[in-house]
Amino acid sequence: MNFAMFSGLNASKFPKREFIIESYPSKNLRRSLTWEQFDEQANKIANYLIKDCGVKKGDIVLHLMMNCMEWYASYIAILKTGATVTPLNFRFASADIKYAADVTKCKVFMFGEQFNARVEPIMKDMDYCKHFICLGNTMPAGVKSYNEIVEKGNGSQVCIETDDDEMAELMFTSGTTGAPKPVSHTHKTLFYIGIGNALTYNEGYSSVYLSPHPFYHSGTLFLSFPSYIAAGKVLMPMEMQPEFYLRSIADEKCTGGWNTVPTWSDLINAIKSGQIDLSKYDLSALRHIEIGAQPVPYVLLEDSKKIFPNLPIANIYGITEGGGGGLTNCYDEDIMRKPGSIGKATVFMEAKVVDSNDNKLASGKVGELLLKGPRLMKEYAMNPELTAKTIKDGWLYTGDLAYEDEEGFIFFADRSKDLIIRGGENIFPAEIEDALRKHPKIQDVAVLGYPHPRLVEIVMAIIQTKEGQTLNDEEVINFVKEKGLAKYKWPEKMVYTAIPRNPAGKIEKPKLRDMYVKPAKEAMEAEFKKGN
Repeated sequence: MNFAMFSGLNASKFPKREFIIESYPSKNLRRSLTWEQFDEQANKIANYLIKDCGVKKGDIVLHLMMNCMEWYASYIAILKTGATVTPLNFRFASADIKYAADVTKCKVFMFGEQFNARVEPIMKDMDYCKHFICLGNTMPAGVKSYNEIVEKGNGSQVCIETDDDEMAELMFTSGTTGAPKPVSHTHKTLFYIGIGNALTYNEGYSSVYLSPHPFYHSGTLFLSFPSYIAAGKVLMPMEMQPEFYLRSIADEKCTGGWNTVPTWSDLINAIKSGQIDLSKYDLSALRHIEIGAQPVPYVLLEDSKKIFPNLPIANIYGITEGGGGGLTNCYDEDIMRKPGSIGKATVFMEAKVVDSNDNKLASGKVGELLLKGPRLMKEYAMNPELTAKTIKDGWLYTGDLAYEDEEGFIFFADRSKDLIIRGGENIFPAEIEDALRKHPKIQDVAVLGYPHPRLVEIVMAIIQTKEGQTLNDEEVINFVKEKGLAKYKWPEKMVYTAIPRNPAGKIEKPKLRDMYVKPAKEAMEAEFKKGN
């Protein structure tokens, strides 16, 4: 089975039905492709890749575009050839792109014109890549025009048959906890991801699914699969300001969608502040909203339920290795009863929390979260050693710290790599971050381990205040004290600045560590050497 087959099937059954939509409310503009148009474009790109580029099974095609209808069409086009598609983070610098190209040894590189300045300097060093295709009106010399292929190409139906376990997608992890790793998903995996999400969120033919975040991110892409499989619709809001974002949802009669914490928080804050009058928007089609990509602050859920009392809201968890968002889900009926919980494993999935000896832990005990099911990655491509460490007896070792309560609800504690050990005491940054986000002046916060000569690490809080607000260290300490945090968990180092997040909404902690922790560690080591 080739996962791309649904494009042709839906085009044959529902040729004039819209599939994918770009919305620009400020301009009263929208672009869309019907299933017939979408499949024809995918066929033209696929036929060009096969006949003019010699793409075949086993080849890898690198894919770097901003969100647009062509992103999705070209993604499916690559799958149609039987080759493997590798979507890249659009924030990647030239060095990151070159790293991904070197790892994959891509045969073709497809990119948007926004990336000309990053791609052109490295093209000469990619001798394994025989063909470059650019979407846009300007492109480097020797690069084929995507638009020309679509205008003049062969749109005849093509979909190379593949085995279920053949690699369909190579997706790099976000890199928020280290260097990006190439995650391999098969055609069967993508199918189970799509069906699993369809059953979990009741999405399919009648859906208008909200996909506001980058498609290279597994959460956005994989949660759109029910609409792709069942001939539903996928909406891309191209303007993310709260007013225009809400207009897109209302105008297109969205049924549901996935939001990161920052996106949903911006919308809720705009409504709370009076910038948005909800009475002007018809949201009657909206059946559910999922929030994820990081632990969802309780205060955000509380505000959301006050503003949307009848809208089901879920707190979801997922990782690229496990098949994206929705691997666990805390449904609306439990979300306020179990504050902070990421719920239980969803359709096709199992979950458990174990200690360092792989023994299942009793309720309340923090250990590593393990996942099992047909949505898991096949492997880390080209890295059997890391794969063997990560998947054992069918269980995926997530690297995330969690615990279960007496009812089996899972609570996210932190990334194992983010754990702070202060004088032998384990501290989970997420606990402190959740507490600080409840402060009325705090917009966002990131907690790191900061080097200390005696304790090894102490708690550092990087705090972004709300617009027009100021905060000092004393206020912060008094607040965490009032919230009942043990003294050893109190921040001992504080910085007040903006928090960097990637397009998927995750805090870029490696960047923060490079900015604050690394210089401090180097200075401490230099001082130690001087003293000796």
